[in-house]
Amino acid sequence: MPHQDPSTDSTDLSEKQLKLATWYVGHKVLLKRILIGFLIVFSVVFLGYGLYGIINYYFIEGPKFIETTKELSSPIDYSAARARLQPQGLGAGAVSVLSSGKEKYDLVIKISNPNSNWLVNFDYNFVIDGQPLPAQKGFILPGEEKFLLALSVESKVKPRQASLEISSFNWQRVDAREISDYVAWRDERLNFAMEEVKFLPAVIRDKIAVSRVSFKAKNLTVYSFWNVGFYIFLYRGSSLAGVNYVTLGEFVSGQTRPVEVSWFEPLPSVTQVKVIPEVNIFDKNVYMPVE
Repeated sequence: MPHQDPSTDSTDLSEKQLKLATWYVGHKVLLKRILIGFLIVFSVVFLGYGLYGIINYYFIEGPKFIETTKELSSPIDYSAARARLQPQGLGAGAVSVLSSGKEKYDLVIKISNPNSNWLVNFDYNFVIDGQPLPAQKGFILPGEEKFLLALSVESKVKPRQASLEISSFNWQRVDAREISDYVAWRDERLNFAMEEVKFLPAVIRDKIAVSRVSFKAKNLTVYSFWNVGFYIFLYRGSSLAGVNYVTLGEFVSGQTRPVEVSWFEPLPSVTQVKVIPEVNIFDKNVYMPVE
């Protein structure tokens, strides 16, 4: 068996160490410069970061934080937010005075609700020549335009001045959680069809000229109502020539009802008739119970 000299490994190791030592001695100055440069760069970066933190705290973020703290501790003015959440007032046009017979007049005014999510209940009365008429109850649906009437007001002469007074506002916000699509919800409950709408010119009855409008009202909704009102408007061209109002009691779903309304005076040259339903669909008491 051949014998290996144990001094061979130690000789090789010594040569490697010698080469490493030689390289180190030859590059000692360079390594020292690299170390010094690294320490200088590290010190500059560390010192710069520290200076930035001090400047940022005392001159930038610090003052902002103090100012924000002051704002949070000061009283908050909620008036602007409340103003945005409050409903806008109702709009109103001028009062029209129409003759409806001997020494009788109809008062008509158009009002509007600019709020798409507020129902309004109110009291109103007309004032003619400084004299207030009896108060009435009214309502207007969200985003609706409608008319308020005072029919067959007795007066010896045609009123020269007429105005409207509205009081006792009761605003009711539409709950978006319960009614996700108000327009569809409204149209479903106001789906009434007017068929065979006719204006019948005046005929003489007991020496009184009587003009009439007849039509058929059909309840196309799935709801039955205790009462449904209908405005009837007569137009001569674009001008309003006459108004009336009729109420149908116990108007059942799917039912068709004939309706006839009269004016006790001649109304010539009527070119158009409009019939508009009215019902407070937010009032649970207007709906008849389901049998």
